Amino acid sequence: EIVWVVDEERNLNLNRERITKMRAEYMKRTNRKLPPLPNNPQDAFRLLPQNIKNKIEDCFGGENFVVDEYESQFNGLLLTIGVPVRNSAGEIKAVVLLNSPVQGLRDAIWAGLRILMISVLLAGVLGFGLSVILSWRFTNPLNLMKQAAEKLAERDYKVRNKIIQKDEIGDLAKTLDILAERLELADAESQKLEKLRREFIANISHELRTPVTVIRGSLEALQDGVITEKEEVQEFYGQMYKESIFLQRLINDLLDLSRLQNVDFPIEMSRLNLCDVIKDSVRGSRQISSKKELQISASMDTDAYVLQGDYGRLRQMLMIFLHNSVKFSHKDGKIQVQLEGRELKIIDNGCGMKPEDLEHAFDRFYKARNEQNKSGSGLGMAIAKQIALRHGMDLKLESREGEGTTVIVCLPEKMTEEAV
Repeated sequence: EIVWVVDEERNLNLNRERITKMRAEYMKRTNRKLPPLPNNPQDAFRLLPQNIKNKIEDCFGGENFVVDEYESQFNGLLLTIGVPVRNSAGEIKAVVLLNSPVQGLRDAIWAGLRILMISVLLAGVLGFGLSVILSWRFTNPLNLMKQAAEKLAERDYKVRNKIIQKDEIGDLAKTLDILAERLELADAESQKLEKLRREFIANISHELRTPVTVIRGSLEALQDGVITEKEEVQEFYGQMYKESIFLQRLINDLLDLSRLQNVDFPIEMSRLNLCDVIKDSVRGSRQISSKKELQISASMDTDAYVLQGDYGRLRQMLMIFLHNSVKFSHKDGKIQVQLEGRELKIIDNGCGMKPEDLEHAFDRFYKARNEQNKSGSGLGMAIAKQIALRHGMDLKLESREGEGTTVIVCLPEKMTEEAV
């Protein structure tokens, strides 16, 4: 922009420094020479176009003006704006002319448009790139989770997302992984239960088949008259009686185990002294140990260990342990029942158990393969475990082959007089 001032004497005061600079730039750009600038303000005013002079006169009369006309020195339109200058008394003392090449404005506008277009283009490219990245970051983990969910639906519970993100998607992926872990555990447990079910059916079928086969064979022999001797007939009757007793005991054991495993099945809980149960069980076991001439002794560090329990079931549990100790003990052996603090121990010095048998001791129908364990249903220890669980007790088993076995019953805290 170029600012000129026209005074009352019609002298045109030029901004010579600004004009000289612009003329030099123009001549350098176009290789054209321009006429020299007027030497004085009067000559400068005379060189103004007539229409500008007329507008200046109007401006001295108090009117503003705007004129655009071609100016050869700037090789384009020159926009000229005139504004009167008044003194404090309101008299017009001069006119200020503002000259601006239109081409410069256009260049500035086009430059601004180019910058705007480039900015829009760059913003579009950047926005597209960011949208692609964000879209991939959003959809990729969702696709991974979808694939994982499809595999879970196909019962492949080992699949994991392994997506680590600190946002809602990461939380969802973590939840899906937790679900997969729990489904895997549930599936493993289901397979274990199915295996136990098959083993249970196989074991119970085997245990039932043997006595039923013996009874049926004996009855057929008697019915067909194959056995006629009185002594042989009595022997067959005796064998059938023993097998029927075994069947009855097996059925009772199965019923006991089923009832004890059912939490809805009530047991007769009452206040009792465990020491009385121990003494009663030891007395009862001495009758079955007399054939082996075993010594069964009991020692207790207290005369009263009061707790809530079912007397009959607790006696049944202790009789199972003592019966096994008698079965697996050598002739003239010793069995000790010790109550110390909150531990009840049944100790024998019998044949002991192998490590592989020890871990399955409380499994249903599991029987160690040895000479002493030919008889029995394999349900006794499983029943004892269920009785202990129903009384809040924990069972431990320690055994060494050839040295003996110790059953440890971890008792609940005994009741105080205030609790009774």
